Amino acid sequence: MLIVEDDQHLRVVIRMILEQAGYEISEARHGAAALEMLEVEMPDLVLADMRMPVMTGAELMARLRSNPRTASIPIVLLSGLPAEPEVSRLANAVVAKPFEPADLLSAIRRSLDGEVRA
Repeated sequence: MLIVEDDQHLRVVIRMILEQAGYEISEARHGAAALEMLEVEMPDLVLADMRMPVMTGAELMARLRSNPRTASIPIVLLSGLPAEPEVSRLANAVVAKPFEPADLLSAIRRSLDGEVRA
């Protein structure tokens, strides 16, 4: 799983939650760094923050969905603000910040199981 989050503290917290749940984690500080990593390694899921420097979560999701190699990777979007409908449609799930660990894990599990938000 690839965590794409510019806030280092939050990245560490998310990593701890996910590793305790048994997931293997890679990390990127922004969308452009995530795209570079995806050229080498294909994660089972991308967990991306909406607001980041260099490349936003919306830009990252659009790039992932437009590339046949990455189009089917499940994406969970983290956002402190309501996501625009056209942006949230690109994600398998949207988790509002601040979040409860159980809510984050539930969204990830549903996304990995192929469930799509209503």
